[in-house]
Amino acid sequence: AGMSGNAAAYTLASQGLKVLQLERGEYPGSKNVQGAIMYANMLEKIIPDFRDDAPLERHLVEQRLWVLDDTSHTGIHYRSDDFNEAKPNRYTIIRAQFDKWFSRKVREARATVLCETTATELVRDGNGKVI
Repeated sequence: AGMSGNAAAYTLASQGLKVLQLERGEYPGSKNVQGAIMYANMLEKIIPDFRDDAPLERHLVEQRLWVLDDTSHTGIHYRSDDFNEAKPNRYTIIRAQFDKWFSRKVREARATVLCETTATELVRDGNGKVI
């Protein structure tokens, strides 16, 4: 139930498919301990109004890129007033909170989310359908 899994489950469930999403953690996002930069343009395509209630920290007005090796580093800094657009594309998020929110959206789309479960294999019928 991370970013890609939630996006896939939400998209499929929103189109009326029967979806079961497995999460090995106690709850979606429980295994995430870091923040991230989220680029909103892809999420906006599947949940256009996500900005209304998603746990977004703040939108970014600059980005930095660093290249490191064992003994040195170099970097670039990019700042743009264009980043202050009406619907910003870059946000900082705390993954544990964001994944929990996104999983709630998955359940609202009528998917089943099963936590504390790890899939080790899929069982298929004679036609190859997962059962």
